[in-house]
Amino acid sequence: MLTNAEAECSVSDYVLEALDAVLSGAQVLAVPLRSGGRKKQLVGGGGGGDFCWLTQEDLVRYFLNSISLFSHVAGRSVSSLGLVRADDLLTVQPHEAALSAVPLLRRAIATETAVAVVDDDGHLVGEISPALLASCGETAAAAIATLSVADLMAYIDYFGSPPEHILRAIKAGLKSKGLDAMLELVENETVSSFSFSSSSSSDDETHGRAAKLRRPSSGSYGRRSTEEPVVCSPASSLVAVMMQALAHRASYLWVLDEDDDSRLAGIVTFVDVLRVFREQLQ
Repeated sequence: MLTNAEAECSVSDYVLEALDAVLSGAQVLAVPLRSGGRKKQLVGGGGGGDFCWLTQEDLVRYFLNSISLFSHVAGRSVSSLGLVRADDLLTVQPHEAALSAVPLLRRAIATETAVAVVDDDGHLVGEISPALLASCGETAAAAIATLSVADLMAYIDYFGSPPEHILRAIKAGLKSKGLDAMLELVENETVSSFSFSSSSSSDDETHGRAAKLRRPSSGSYGRRSTEEPVVCSPASSLVAVMMQALAHRASYLWVLDEDDDSRLAGIVTFVDVLRVFREQLQ
């Protein structure tokens, strides 16, 4: 534990207030850039002046930059610190209907994590990220309503512009369920994407460039939007997990079994990491 003097010198009251707010469930804090006195409340936006956003990632980065003050825990494994949570994992299997993942996605949004996709033996084969799913546009709802979990992962991988066989599966599923309005939306979206592709190709040829279709907000067409899930071992040190998560801009890491390096054993989140530092500052 840090002494009171060390804590007062190294961590401001504002950081502690923000840390407590995050550990109480806040995901993003609005922080006034100018204040006439000590703030009574970090969360919320009332009053004038400029604000900045403070996230869990910002706090983790702050403590990583101050890690020398916590050297007695920095090198300890996440397992020995009790950070690996296995009892409340959000998991689905590839063959399940994507609709079955909806309640889990709601929980994942609340915890800033994702839904793990595991096979019959508990091996991690992928994940469904609410953030990436949201970037797929209006047709994401149609994909969830009709596809399996495995096909939904493929749909996400292509930024909501999947291969033709997945698109046919979505349309067939919507037709069989009588979801005509949603089917019309998907067909209109397909036509719009085709028109955008044709226009982009024409412009590229006019300017002597190779045609390269890009969706407006998600990246290049057909490029995989997801990487392999970010994972660690129960033996990974606290500082290693922090660095790995920040490097991948991930707020959580899946923990794989030490004896079977593809079997899912648990999860470590930013909140778990931040709780360690708060306990050290008691």
